[in-house]
Amino acid sequence: MFDFIARPFGWLLMQIYNLTGSYGIALIIFTLIAKLVLLPFQMKSKKSMIGMQKIQPKMKELEKKYKDDKERYALAVQQLYKDEEVSMMGGCLPLLLTFPIMLGLYAVVRQPLTFMFGMEETAIEALAQQIGIVMQGPASNYEIQIAATLGKIDFSFLGIDLSATPSFAKFNILWIIPILSGITSYLVSWVSKKSQPAPTNGQENPAGMMTMLMPIMSVWIAFIVPGGLGFYWVVNNLLSAIQEPVLQWYYTKFKPIKKEGKK
Repeated sequence: MFDFIARPFGWLLMQIYNLTGSYGIALIIFTLIAKLVLLPFQMKSKKSMIGMQKIQPKMKELEKKYKDDKERYALAVQQLYKDEEVSMMGGCLPLLLTFPIMLGLYAVVRQPLTFMFGMEETAIEALAQQIGIVMQGPASNYEIQIAATLGKIDFSFLGIDLSATPSFAKFNILWIIPILSGITSYLVSWVSKKSQPAPTNGQENPAGMMTMLMPIMSVWIAFIVPGGLGFYWVVNNLLSAIQEPVLQWYYTKFKPIKKEGKK
């Protein structure tokens, strides 16, 4: 359903691969370009988050003032958002907009024959039969394996076969991808937690739970998908870990948030 996104990105990844001759380097450049495409949405989300941080003291005052009147409290909070020009959905909407784009990016890495070479599913199934691959499920699950077997793409990068899937049962160099996936995911969660506004109701910041949950999920997912997907996620995490403090600095130091048209 996200073909309209995946196909142009697939074309782009193919051009980068043809230019560099390295699938790993192509993925790095591809991920960097993808982050630049998503940057305006991330900036909008960060700007909203900084705005929420700035109004936290006023939120606490409203909580104390209307602690026995939830309806008046809700109206006061709504008015505060309006006065301070902070959008209640500003932090969530950009993330929702990036979701289909991220799925499109994953599809490109997962299905190189479809989106990089423009092949139809029937042609992919025919190739699988020719080289003796017995498919159990959709052809999309086997595209990396087929592309690697036919030599359409050289998936080797720094001694790692990015077309292979790491296995819990067999320790080898591929384990480095799930390990790095977990470490970099923890790094992103930790950096994000540090920049989150403190809750006003005394409860624990939800980002604290994500700091541990996301790395565990990242390690598990990296063990069940081809190394190329895990590598893409590692690079994406590293770029996100750099982007978060840069945006924090940009909006708090270099370009403080203020109401447009007002001094």
